Amino acid sequence: MVERLRTSFPDATPALLSAIESVPRHLFVGEALWHRAYEETSLPIGMGQTLSQPSTVLSCLALLALKPDDCLLEIGSGSGYVAAVASRLCRKVYGMERLMPLVISSRKLLERLGVSNASILFGDGSEGWGEHSPYDCVLMSAAAPSVPESLSRQLRTGSGRLVLPVGTRSRQSLQLWLRGDDGELGLAGESGSCKFVPLIGRGGWSG
Repeated sequence: MVERLRTSFPDATPALLSAIESVPRHLFVGEALWHRAYEETSLPIGMGQTLSQPSTVLSCLALLALKPDDCLLEIGSGSGYVAAVASRLCRKVYGMERLMPLVISSRKLLERLGVSNASILFGDGSEGWGEHSPYDCVLMSAAAPSVPESLSRQLRTGSGRLVLPVGTRSRQSLQLWLRGDDGELGLAGESGSCKFVPLIGRGGWSG
């Protein structure tokens, strides 16, 4: 899988590829899907949620350009896979998940893997988690019709980065937003089309 990603994304940093290589992706899906865990495809993790395909995970984390001292908030942490990868790249990861069974299972799995700098929080991710803000980076692993205002306010002024899929329920584009010195959020980059599960909550869709 990593060799395929290295070929497809020649600009990916060695640190990012190493982080992906260090996390056993098959543990984040049911045992019946272990034989497909390293394919270039998204996989179901239960309760209508999915584990994004490897190239999507790489694209999201590459856009964020995580630094060792960064604190990351991930919205829609699901099985905990992205949090586990990101934990190899930055100081602290907070994952937010609205489905308690996924919160419980991902916490157990991160503990099993010895990940000590990632915490999974239960709640409405569209509202963010103000207690630990400001964040250097926010990653939304769920699609939204627009940038949730509450999340933009929780980004660090002058250096905060937000990556999220924006669009309709059926198709989105992956966008990078930066919070400038004036506190305003501006679109800094956009990649090709993608498809994520919808963000459910006050800052997303109703259900």
